[in-house]
Amino acid sequence: MLTGGVFKAFSEFVMRGLAQAGPAAGIAAMQGINRTVLRTEFVFAILALGAITPGFALYAFLALDGTAAALIVAAAAVYLPSTLFMTMLGNVPMNNRLDRVDAASAEGAEYWAHYVRRWTALNHFRTLGCIVTGTLYALAALELGAATGRLG
Repeated sequence: MLTGGVFKAFSEFVMRGLAQAGPAAGIAAMQGINRTVLRTEFVFAILALGAITPGFALYAFLALDGTAAALIVAAAAVYLPSTLFMTMLGNVPMNNRLDRVDAASAEGAEYWAHYVRRWTALNHFRTLGCIVTGTLYALAALELGAATGRLG
C-alpha cells in the first residue's frame, strides 16, 4: 500500500533526519510537514480506506466463502486499529500538541525528545499494519482469481 511506503520513509529516514537537525529545526520542519499533509491525497487515502474497509469486510463475510473471505476480514481487522485508529488516536494528537509549541523554547526541546521517540514508535506500528493489510488484500485477490479461474 502506498500509505505504508510513506510511513516507512518516515520511520526509516525522515524522523532520524529531523532528530539530527536539532530540536528547533526539527520541530519547525515537522510543524510544516504536519500542516502540509492535511491538504494531500495521502490523508484522503488513509481516511477513505478506513471508511470502506468495514464494507469490504462485511461484503466478504456475507458474500464470499473460504480463504478469500477470511483474508479480507483479517485485513480490515488489521488496518482499522493499526493504521486508522493509531493515526487518529496516537500520531494526530501528538502532531497537534507539537503544533502549539515554540520551536525555540525549552518546552519545545523537551517535548521534541519525547515526540521523536513516541511518534516514530507509533509510526513503525502503522507501517507494519499497512504492510500486513496490503499483503492480506493481495493474497485475497490471488485466492479470488484462483477460485474463479482467472489466474493461470
